[in-house]
Amino acid sequence: MIKLITWANTGVSNVAGELTMIIGLIMWVTTIPRIRRKAFEVFFYTHQLYFLSLFFYLLHVGINHFNLTLPGVYLFMIDRYLRFLQSRQNVRLLSARLLPCEAIELNFSKSRGFNYSTMSTIFVNVPGVSKLQWHPYTVTSNSNLEPECLSIVIKKEGSWTQKLYRTLSSPSLDRLTVSVEGPYGPTSVSFPRHAS
Repeated sequence: MIKLITWANTGVSNVAGELTMIIGLIMWVTTIPRIRRKAFEVFFYTHQLYFLSLFFYLLHVGINHFNLTLPGVYLFMIDRYLRFLQSRQNVRLLSARLLPCEAIELNFSKSRGFNYSTMSTIFVNVPGVSKLQWHPYTVTSNSNLEPECLSIVIKKEGSWTQKLYRTLSSPSLDRLTVSVEGPYGPTSVSFPRHAS
């Protein structure tokens, strides 16, 4: 039992391994669909602990064994950096409509050659509502039918969407800054195949 709480300076550090396992378990628990859907921010911010998990894993196994994970870590860091660059750019909001069912339709401009699938997911950030919150939404437009526009529909349910709805309802609103990350492909593009 004493080995479980000993931080070894040489060899394997069990405490660092236990911390890695605890962080991994916390990240895994937040992937349960009920938690992820009801508290997406908990899921999202918990998964930012990946850096601590990698750090404690390095301390647990040592640099020689950690070298085996470096190609994956390197590719992951490139992906994170490219997504960071993409998300720093603001997109032009062409129109925002408040629908009678208390939903919001946002239409963004896009370049003509940019193709995406209907049912793709994009992450939206509205700094006027919250600078840190990114929310996933399903693309409702089709790049073949609407070559210059990308559309999403947001239902007014959570506190963030209610604040967005109030912001768009304000008569004093001149311009709304929006950042978008994505789109990321749908999980399935062949729906008839799954119909029974």
